[in-house]
Amino acid sequence: MRLLTFLAYCAFIFGAIGVFASRYYGLPKGLHLSIFVIGFGFLIGAFESVHTRRMSLRASNEAAAAYDGTPALIWGLMLFIIAGCMIGAAYLLDAGLWSTTMNHLHQRPGPLYMLGGLLLAGCGALGFVNPQGRRVWWKMLLFRTPRVLLATLFVIAGLVGVACGVWEWLEPRGFERTTHALLSKLDFRSFDGFLHSVLRLTGGNK
Repeated sequence: MRLLTFLAYCAFIFGAIGVFASRYYGLPKGLHLSIFVIGFGFLIGAFESVHTRRMSLRASNEAAAAYDGTPALIWGLMLFIIAGCMIGAAYLLDAGLWSTTMNHLHQRPGPLYMLGGLLLAGCGALGFVNPQGRRVWWKMLLFRTPRVLLATLFVIAGLVGVACGVWEWLEPRGFERTTHALLSKLDFRSFDGFLHSVLRLTGGNK
């Protein structure tokens, strides 16, 4: 196994063990440190992908060669986001600011929309990569086409999430009014309610 991958996986394993142990023995500082260690493992993978333009967290140098270049850079940036969230969470827990920050994000969820949208769009972008190379037409139709369609949906949903996050960040009151008006028209408690909501939104139930 590659050295950087080994170090990242060790961080994941020791961090996960530390989380369970600290929860079991009631050690808050141990929990914070364990979350930080997991975030540091993601940070190792992020730096490797951005620096080498090759996929990180892979067992061998030959693995995931189809993702070299831009896909590896996207992967590295996604790992940076995850690492930042993990390390930031560890800091907030250790500083006693977790509840305050969560309450603020509940009132102003724009950053969460943006981060979630970026991760979703990144997953969609990686879905466009064809690691198997060329195939016969029926295999392309059977395996490649559904993957591309799903990746397209992920990218669109991610961009919508980023746009909503920017909107909420710049104009929170307008965003809140619009979302409340939209949610007031939705009823997902039953299938009939869902259909009725769709008809109302599309103007089919006038």
